[in-house]
Amino acid sequence: MVRLFFCTSTLVSGTLVPGTLVPSALVSGVLGLGALVLAVSSCVAPKPVIPDQPSPEGRLTVMGSQQSFNLDAPPADWIVSGGGGLKGHDRDAISTVTRDGVRALELKSGPQRVIAVRRVDAMMLATPFLSWAWRLSNHGAGIHPVRLIVGFNGGAPQGTALDSQGDGLPPHDRALALVWGDTALRRGALSLPPTNKPLEAPLYTVRGGRENTRKWWVENVDLSDLYAKAWPNDNRKRTHITFIGLAAAPTHNVVRGQISGILLTH
Repeated sequence: MVRLFFCTSTLVSGTLVPGTLVPSALVSGVLGLGALVLAVSSCVAPKPVIPDQPSPEGRLTVMGSQQSFNLDAPPADWIVSGGGGLKGHDRDAISTVTRDGVRALELKSGPQRVIAVRRVDAMMLATPFLSWAWRLSNHGAGIHPVRLIVGFNGGAPQGTALDSQGDGLPPHDRALALVWGDTALRRGALSLPPTNKPLEAPLYTVRGGRENTRKWWVENVDLSDLYAKAWPNDNRKRTHITFIGLAAAPTHNVVRGQISGILLTH
């Protein structure tokens, strides 16, 4: 499996507001790996959890705008990792905040990686569209440390998928990172890892530019299209989405990002 994570515990479920640039007055409750490869370490296996599936109408709310995050007792269908501190977590690395009137989950980067993902079970071709809102702080040069991550399973050709190592994550043989670039000119670029680094996840630049930070934006991407471009020899008809969530790469200085209203639709 693709190595994205480290020591686990377990976060939050969701809804979205459509749009592009989102003024705070219009948003009510709207709740992002380059060379980032998040390491895996074995921890105590969590109790079995049945992942949520899309509704008959083809909708799955991954993270809602009105939910609070309690680091001590996250929902069982989420996996939370990293940050250091008490019980392996920085108490402030993940928190529920309100920014410009929007309630969101905030990730704060630091010396250790931070991850919060939700287990799901959705056929990619049946629910290919992923939407969310985000507001990221200025991060300086390079890709913003806060990004969305998506895990897939079942489509990789036999012999190319990597085995799960019992790390507590949902099974996955592919992973994709949706990132904020250092320039708006990178928007829409898909960066594939070098062939000698198969464990790295491709990066898709959804938006970018320091001039666009500190504002709420709503994004929509077609995961099936990105998957086909990243892994053209895979069988997309067999591909399931097995997790969706957030990650923050390690940084020397604190960088923050808020994300709200993650929604998967047909």
